[in-house]
Amino acid sequence: MRWLEYLLPLIFLTPLFATAVVVFGLRHLFQDKPGFSPSGHRLRQSGNRFRERLAEARVKLFLAGALGPVLAITPLIYGMGRMLFSSHQDWLEWSIYGLITTIAAMIVGAFMMALSYRISNLRLRLAGAMNVAHDLQNLLRTHHQGILIFHDVPADGYTIDHVVVTEHGIFSLLVRTRHAGPETVQDNVRTLTLDGERLRFPDREETRPMREAQRARRWLHERLSRDCQQQVPVQAMLILPGWRIERARDNNDVRVLGDNELLDFLQRNDTPTLPQSLFDEVRRALVRLTDDQQTHHALSPETR
Repeated sequence: MRWLEYLLPLIFLTPLFATAVVVFGLRHLFQDKPGFSPSGHRLRQSGNRFRERLAEARVKLFLAGALGPVLAITPLIYGMGRMLFSSHQDWLEWSIYGLITTIAAMIVGAFMMALSYRISNLRLRLAGAMNVAHDLQNLLRTHHQGILIFHDVPADGYTIDHVVVTEHGIFSLLVRTRHAGPETVQDNVRTLTLDGERLRFPDREETRPMREAQRARRWLHERLSRDCQQQVPVQAMLILPGWRIERARDNNDVRVLGDNELLDFLQRNDTPTLPQSLFDEVRRALVRLTDDQQTHHALSPETR
């Protein structure tokens, strides 16, 4: 019965199948939910969405690292079994098994490299988010005026990193982090040039962060104006932790700030004061928007 020559080699795959079952059983050890409370409610704290993505990427890396080699050598193990049970040697068939194993190993390796790059990028973005959150917490501790800070505000298909409401204005903050290019000397201050709509990094130019900051400002302005039934001014801010900004030409629509500039900017008193009624309306609108009154950090408006 020739079909047994193809069925019996499956015996050699039993240990691989058992290994896969064990790996799937252990994946829950890496399935953290850092963005949720013990009761299952989503927390809108700074960097939570990056923590969630980082946890997901680590689970995928664990599965790829554990199951990738198993899947890659499966054709080879099956081919070795075929050689034992086959009545004749078909070198073309053995070559195909080897080719499949090689291609599978290359795919697994490429997938793991992509995951490693994603994890590195997410860790950088999380570090940037925590850097800005630290500055905002210092603002709460040192500033004695009414201040509202909302993290990870849901917008139309994207997220606004922070919304800050003070008596001097309403600010939509987007945080963007970038790796230093290969031309950047280690231990030197990383410097980029702001040229209107363009961010000139040492190794590239970008305009997308500026467009994203403008989009966030427009969306928040329209949403708050509709909810408060009056025009609500919103200022757009783009924060680039770890970079020093050289301003060749400022952008009139987006305030771009580098490392350690956010706290100084928000403490300035050079913008018009918001009326108390508008301050309260914006607070209620943002609480409804985030849908969780305990996920924002605030000082009481009465302390103003």
